[in-house]
Amino acid sequence: MSVQTTDDVRLALHRIRPEGEGGPAVLLLHGLASNRHALHFPERSLARYLASRGFDCFVAELRGCGASERPRRPWTVDDYLQYDLPAILATIAHVNGREQVMWVGHSLGGVLLLAYAALHPELPLASGVTLGSALDLRPGKSSFRKWLPLKPVLNHLSSVRFGDLLHWLAPVSGRAWSKRFDQVSVWPPNIEACMTRRMHAIGFENAPCELLLSLESLLGEQGFTVQAGRRRIVAEARSIKVPLLMFAGSEDRQTPAAAVLETSKVLGGAVTVRILGKAHGEQEEYGHWDMVIGARAPMEVWPALASFLLAHTP
Repeated sequence: MSVQTTDDVRLALHRIRPEGEGGPAVLLLHGLASNRHALHFPERSLARYLASRGFDCFVAELRGCGASERPRRPWTVDDYLQYDLPAILATIAHVNGREQVMWVGHSLGGVLLLAYAALHPELPLASGVTLGSALDLRPGKSSFRKWLPLKPVLNHLSSVRFGDLLHWLAPVSGRAWSKRFDQVSVWPPNIEACMTRRMHAIGFENAPCELLLSLESLLGEQGFTVQAGRRRIVAEARSIKVPLLMFAGSEDRQTPAAAVLETSKVLGGAVTVRILGKAHGEQEEYGHWDMVIGARAPMEVWPALASFLLAHTP
């Protein structure tokens, strides 16, 4: 289905219905320069699994991603918060017929969950789940720090052809000699090589430089800020009172577990942090994407996520 924002951008919203009638609504939201495949991967879909458990799943694609319209003008994270998310949430409430919604966000999708909930304490959010998301990426030394020296270059470019590059590199990923490259997105022992190649082929999008620059605060001293730095989400996060489950990967190079733990301390509601890895009972370590589409995710991650949502179903 299509969603129209107030600034006249058409967004794609994919509905995966449960068997039978009704079911509580769950918004599933992808991360930076990604698309619906993060949470609705063709061969291994978290959305389809949740639908089998009775949830009415809505997999959104933000502007410029997947089947959504790519605006002519560049956009920032503020466009997501001001235009995309209000339109998506309103459509879900209208279609599902329930006032409250649950939210599952991967990477930036989880950051947006925390930011939107902090900015809108009145939001009828029943519960939330984040996977590899934090409001301050300094703890644990995220690999995104390597991008900071490129800021002067980004100021002179219109976009980063990130999706095109990964699509082009997909055939050579998932190999023994590409391990260092793959570890940015996954922990290679925890995902099949063919899935890694497929992820790189279909899971990523190009991104405007203005969007990347608007996320620079995730690596800054004050943590994530929006509205040109006027709203410091780390400081406002105590207004989030809904139950939250935060997953972190023991080998996540993008959002280290230490960053997730630090973010959990500034939230105002009941927060459960689940670190995924051998030291915490899993059979393998976990990276950034394999906590959603990895070989063991359907057995070790998805059931825990679904149980949390069931326990907090409105």
